[in-house]
Amino acid sequence: MADRKIEDEPLQMTHPEQAGATSHDLGPNSAIGRRLKAYYDDVASEPVPDRFLSLLDALDAAESGAQKPERG
Repeated sequence: MADRKIEDEPLQMTHPEQAGATSHDLGPNSAIGRRLKAYYDDVASEPVPDRFLSLLDALDAAESGAQKPERG
């Protein structure tokens, strides 16, 4: 994961009306959303394990073999 500590960021518990928020800002939920997005971005940027890549290659090979019509 990345070097930043998401847990260290304080949650600000304010109502959207008090914070002068726009219609797309969800107040406390926006802080949670930012943390979830940062976590997702960190996980999505990790490399795919070699075992998964070999399984995907095997699946592609099996699907392409199954799609070829047999002549006979």
